[in-house]
Amino acid sequence: MICISIGDYGLDACRKALKRCEKYRRQFPDLVAEIRLDLCGLGEDEVHELFSGSRIPLIATCMKRSSHLYEAAVLAGAAYVDVNVFSFINLKKENQALLRSRRTKIILSFHDYQMTPGTDALVKVYREAVAAGADIVKIVTTAETTADALRVLDLYKLLEDGRMGRKKVPLIAFAMGNAGRFSRLEAHRQGAPFTYCALKQKYIVAPGMFTVEEVESFQDRTAVSGTVDMPASKSVAQRAIIAAMLAKGESEFHNCTRCRDIDSAIGVAKQFAQEAYVDKGGDLIIRGGFPPEKKKNDSPFSSLISMSMQSGGRTAFVGESGLLSRLCIPVVAQFGESVTVTGEGSLMDRHMYGCKEAMEELGASCILTAEETLPAVVCGPIKGGEITISGKKGSQFITGLLMALPLSKKDSVLRVQNATSVPYILLTVDVMQKFGVTVEWHREGDELVFNIPGKQKYSPTEMTFEGDWSAAVNFIVAAAIFGSLTIKGLNLGTIQADKKILDVVRGCGASVEELPDDGGIRVSRGSLRAFDFDATDSPDLVPALSVLAAFSEGTSHFTGVARLRNKESNRPVVMEEGLKAMGVPARVDGDTMDITGISLARRIVEGKMLKGGNFHTFSDHRVAMALKVASLGCSSKVTLDSTDCIDKSFPGFLKLFESIHQ
Repeated sequence: MICISIGDYGLDACRKALKRCEKYRRQFPDLVAEIRLDLCGLGEDEVHELFSGSRIPLIATCMKRSSHLYEAAVLAGAAYVDVNVFSFINLKKENQALLRSRRTKIILSFHDYQMTPGTDALVKVYREAVAAGADIVKIVTTAETTADALRVLDLYKLLEDGRMGRKKVPLIAFAMGNAGRFSRLEAHRQGAPFTYCALKQKYIVAPGMFTVEEVESFQDRTAVSGTVDMPASKSVAQRAIIAAMLAKGESEFHNCTRCRDIDSAIGVAKQFAQEAYVDKGGDLIIRGGFPPEKKKNDSPFSSLISMSMQSGGRTAFVGESGLLSRLCIPVVAQFGESVTVTGEGSLMDRHMYGCKEAMEELGASCILTAEETLPAVVCGPIKGGEITISGKKGSQFITGLLMALPLSKKDSVLRVQNATSVPYILLTVDVMQKFGVTVEWHREGDELVFNIPGKQKYSPTEMTFEGDWSAAVNFIVAAAIFGSLTIKGLNLGTIQADKKILDVVRGCGASVEELPDDGGIRVSRGSLRAFDFDATDSPDLVPALSVLAAFSEGTSHFTGVARLRNKESNRPVVMEEGLKAMGVPARVDGDTMDITGISLARRIVEGKMLKGGNFHTFSDHRVAMALKVASLGCSSKVTLDSTDCIDKSFPGFLKLFESIHQ
C-alpha cells in the first residue's frame, strides 16, 4: 500500500490534502495518509478533530518529543503512531500503555539523516524495536552511494533467513537521498507495508520521496505470478529411452511429455528396438532387446537411410540433439553392423570431438566428414578394455561410452580427464542403475574412473520421468526478477545439473521456498546482487543467468563459457550481442563473460529499462527462452526472428510464459 505524507501547515490545509488523497482510493484501495505532527503546527484539539473525522486510515508521526499530540491522535482513532524507537523505550510505562490502547498499531522508527550505519548496527535497532513491542519496525538511513542503499535492503533477506531474531515483525527499510531513491520502491517490492509519497513535488517532506504520480508510473507492469508445471526432463528421458531400447522386454514410461529431442530418441528406439510407441493413455512403451530381432524397417525415419555414407546399413536419425548424436555413436556400434548416425540443422556443423579416436581405440570404426562432423558411419562392436579420454568438451560422448561398454564382452575401465558437466555423467549412471546395469566410479586426482563389468544386460523397468530443471530455469529467473511463481513437477532430490540454479538465485538475493509435499518450489523476487558463476558443470544455465545478471546490481562474472560456443549457437557471443542491443554492458573474453547489471527497482525509478527491438535467436532454443524473459524488463516490444526452435526442448513454453505475465 502507499502512504501519502502530509506536512501542510494548519488544520484547513491538512483537510484539503486529505480530500485530495481520497481521489486516489480507487486506484490504491489500501491507501493510508501520514500526518506529520511536527510539521503541521496542530494543537491537541485540532489533532483530535482531524483524526476523528478522516475517512482514510491515518498515521500520526512526530519527529519531536510530543507525547501529548500522540495521545490526542490515539484517542481520536489513529490507525498508527510512528514513534522514535529510543524515545518510546524511554517513555513512562503508562504513556507506552496509552499508545498501545485501542486498535492503534505502533511503528517504532529509526532515522539517520547523515549516513547509513553498518549492518550489525541496523540489526541491533530492529531487535530493540521488536523487544519494545513494535507492530512495525521502520529503519531509514541516508545513502551517499548505491552500496549504502543496498546495505539497508539487505535487512529484508536477513529477516527472511531468520538472522534478525526469532520473532519476525513487518519491516520498512529504505534509504533517503538520490542514491537511495530506488530503495523506496525496492522496499515495497520486498514486503514493506508502506511506500511513502507526496501529493505534489512541493509537498515532499524527505529527500528522495516519490510523488503519487511517480508511484502510479511505477506500477509493476512487469510482474509475473501464478503456478506452472514443468515437462519431463529430456536429459532423463533420452537416456532412459535408449536404455529401454537395449533392455530385453517391455519398459513403460509415465509423464512422457513430448519435445523434438525426446521424439528423436523415440525415433532411434523405433529403429533398433522391437517396438516403440505411445499408448492411448499417453505412456511410452518400448519393447527392446539386445540384439533386437531382425524386422522390416517401418520407422518414419526410414527415408533417411539414403543419407548413409555406406550402403547396406541402418540409420539412427537424431534430429538436432547433441546428446543423442554422441550417445548413439558408441551405442549403435554394439549392434555389430554398419549404422549411420545423422541429424539436421545446426547439429550437422557441430564437431564430434574425440569420437573417432576413442571408437577406434575400442576396436570399432567411426567415419566422420573431413571436418569431423556428422554424418558418422559406425561399425562395431566395441571390445571394451581400458581407455582414457578428455572431458573438456563435455559429457555427451562419455554418456554414450558408459551406456555401451556394459554390453562389451570384456570388462572396461573408463578414465575421464578434466571432466566437465559431471552431474550429467552421474545422471547417466543413475539411469543405467535403474535398468539393472552396474557401474562403479571414484576419483583419482583430477580423473573420474569408471569400472564397468562387461557382458551385462539391461533389464526393462517402469519409471515416471521427473520434471525438467532445464525447462524451469527461465521461470525461476523470471520470478527472481519480476515477481513470484510456484513451479511444480520438480524432483527436489534430483541429480539434474540445472538444479544448481537454486544456489545462484538464493545467493544473489531472491527468495526460494522448497515445497516437498507439492513437488516443487516457490521463487520470489529479491534485491538482486551480482554473482559469480562457473559454467563447467551446468553450461545450459548461462543464457538464463545472463538475463538474471542484467537485473543484478554490479558486475557478474561467468567462467567456463568457451565450451558453449559449440551448441545450437555460439551462446556466449549471442547473449553478449543480445544484451548489448538491450543496453546492458556485456563482454565475452575467451572462457569468461562479464555482465554489469542494475536492479529492476533502479531501472524503473531511474528510467533505465532495457531496450526493445528485433533480435536474432540463431535458432537456439535456450537463447530464445532467455530473451523472452528479458523482454519483461524492456521499455518497448521485443520481436524474436524465430521461436519455433523452442519446440526442441519445451513446446509449451510460450503459452505457459504468457500465462504468468499479468
